[in-house]
Amino acid sequence: MTEPNKKNSMPKHYIAPSPVANYLLIGAGSMFTAMVIAGFIVGYLLDYLFGTMPIFFLSCGVLGFIGGMQKVRLLTKRLDQQATQQKKDEQNVE
Repeated sequence: MTEPNKKNSMPKHYIAPSPVANYLLIGAGSMFTAMVIAGFIVGYLLDYLFGTMPIFFLSCGVLGFIGGMQKVRLLTKRLDQQATQQKKDEQNVE
């Protein structure tokens, strides 16, 4: 491909995320990590309280992982809906 063709290779429906969306996506990684770590901490405390070492630690860690994945999925779904709405608004203006 030549250089001018590379610039036009982006699809017309592509909308670059706003700067706010970029910060939200950075926060998504932090949110996921915090959920997993919190799950392990709660599991460790429950194991310490009941005297059962790896049971609650692992199960709460897995639940933290699942919860973190759901939070990130909901956040990215919301950002996708906003981008779709912005695309529809731009098409209505034209």
